[in-house]
Amino acid sequence: MGQTSSMAHFFHDIRNAVTNKRRSSQNPARTITTDSDIDSKRIITINRGAQPIKSITNHISTSKYSIISFLPKFLFEQFRKYSNIFFLCIAVLQQIPGVSPTGRYTTAVPLSIILCCAAIKEIIEDVKRHIQDGSVNKRKVLIYRHGNWLYTTWQRVKVGDIVKVLDNEFFPADLVLLSSGEPNSICYIQTSNLDGETNLKVRQGLPQTANMISSVQLRDLLGVIECELPNRNLYEFAGTLKLNNVAHPIPLGADQILLRGSQLKNTAWIYGLVIYSGHETKLMMNSSSVPFKRTNVEQVTNSQILFLLVLLIIICSFSTIAGEIWNYRNKIAHWYLGLAYATDDKATATVPNHFGYTFLTFFILFNNLIPISLQITIDLVKFIQAYFINWV
Repeated sequence: MGQTSSMAHFFHDIRNAVTNKRRSSQNPARTITTDSDIDSKRIITINRGAQPIKSITNHISTSKYSIISFLPKFLFEQFRKYSNIFFLCIAVLQQIPGVSPTGRYTTAVPLSIILCCAAIKEIIEDVKRHIQDGSVNKRKVLIYRHGNWLYTTWQRVKVGDIVKVLDNEFFPADLVLLSSGEPNSICYIQTSNLDGETNLKVRQGLPQTANMISSVQLRDLLGVIECELPNRNLYEFAGTLKLNNVAHPIPLGADQILLRGSQLKNTAWIYGLVIYSGHETKLMMNSSSVPFKRTNVEQVTNSQILFLLVLLIIICSFSTIAGEIWNYRNKIAHWYLGLAYATDDKATATVPNHFGYTFLTFFILFNNLIPISLQITIDLVKFIQAYFINWV
């Protein structure tokens, strides 16, 4: 009897397991997601309030500097130029008493003016980027939230929102096309901001969502989208749409995706669900940050400055050795010049007579071999050439 009872319990457990598996397959939108699922794919709920994962905002920034990072980034960029490093060293050496044959601020003041001019130029360019970012972030879009349609700015759009985009408007984020004002949920888009192509491309929504054209239908839309994590691929997309009223998952592809930066054309309106926002959109992931540019002219200039620096060191070394020889031979005959070594006569050694001091003096004296106006001249020439190109 005991063996028969245990066998009955065994078959009962198997029957319960099979039944639970069938129920879970019939209700795919209600499956439980684990941490490993969230790490390998993006899960977006539709009309269910908070999302299972926290996504970034739709605010974007293409600027190069912020108030905090401006000074360190600017100085790093400027002192990648060998000429600025050289003149900074000269300005420091000129502050040593008894070494510099020139004034203490002969190099420091011109170098400060050069850096200030460069800083003003960088600030003006970055302010323009901030203004452009602000105008994009403050564009208006119509979204469906909490059962109502309302206008909000692009930067307030969140993953999971349903947005309505009208003809000739840009998409505020990466969207899944739900329905449109054209038959069969077709819409036309222009992707010139993404790939440079001006010809119109066709996108088509799924048949299961094509008839959702009213607020009531959008309110009753319940389900889950499972898709790949944000990536840079503009022409591929893989995901599934699981609706509560549909038994099987519906595959999503690139034909249902509307990317940020694209523009709606020849279509009255579309409804779309936000899947990627802000810097997770494919447009922003393909937009590299503002680089620290180093032109070919700057690279050639740096190499020439290194050559001139080596030449300057050779000239200063030769002059220092020749000076030491002359001092040694004439320190007695020309005693009134105070050339006596400190070890010979401390009372008459009025001039520092040391190889290092003499070398630094010649180094400062001959520093004009590398003109401080070099970088300003190059920047001025580039500005005039750019103006001439735009004028022509």
